[in-house]
Amino acid sequence: MMRKMLVLAVAAGALALTPATHAAPLVNIYAGAFTWNADVSGFVDTDGDRVDMENDLGFDRSRQNVLYFGLEHFVPLVPNVRLRHMALSDSGRATTAGFVFDGQAFAGDVRSSFDLDMTDLTLYYTPLDNMVKLDAGLNVRRLDAEFDVRTEPAAVEGNESARETFPMLHLGARVKLPFSGFYAGGEINTIRYDGSRLEDYTARVGWVSDFLLGVELGYSHFNIKLDDVSGLDADLEFGGPYLALSVSF
Repeated sequence: MMRKMLVLAVAAGALALTPATHAAPLVNIYAGAFTWNADVSGFVDTDGDRVDMENDLGFDRSRQNVLYFGLEHFVPLVPNVRLRHMALSDSGRATTAGFVFDGQAFAGDVRSSFDLDMTDLTLYYTPLDNMVKLDAGLNVRRLDAEFDVRTEPAAVEGNESARETFPMLHLGARVKLPFSGFYAGGEINTIRYDGSRLEDYTARVGWVSDFLLGVELGYSHFNIKLDDVSGLDADLEFGGPYLALSVSF
């Protein structure tokens, strides 16, 4: 919760500086937020005991929140910057014949919850910016994951968590469409190493008005595969459409 409040405070501070920044030439501040309607699938694995997110824990679809802001400029050799926070969490309930999680045996009615907080710092360059805009750089992602399972009534409880920071390749593109203010684009962030994999891609279309406000419709997909990260194995997928509101100066 403190981390989320910090991100919100930083974003608010950046927007508060907008009048001064807007007066400077060749500087652009942008920010946005959206609720993401995501499908949930995959499994978590502790000590060789695989637990399915859908069949064992009852997760299906959940609404997630994303907040981002960034700064672009034309200072040579200094990268543009974007900060993005994604809060993915949900709770589920299911009736199961039995599984093992965190060394505990679960059967019957179980309640579970997960929290996946991801904070990205993206440093990128824009080698092309006219009708077509291309971005390339480094995305440093902090992942905090926690999974809780308990029986009803609460007689057996299990908890697993993982925390790790990943450097990722960032690529993005945006094309101005032949209609005033409309655009289409997408981005990908990815890394694979030592059996672990993090990757996400986003496809989007949007419109920016003459009054700085905009709207964006897109589809976002995340795949998180952890191989013995803080003792946790997992292979999770989240994907679904989103509708974002944005502001750009």
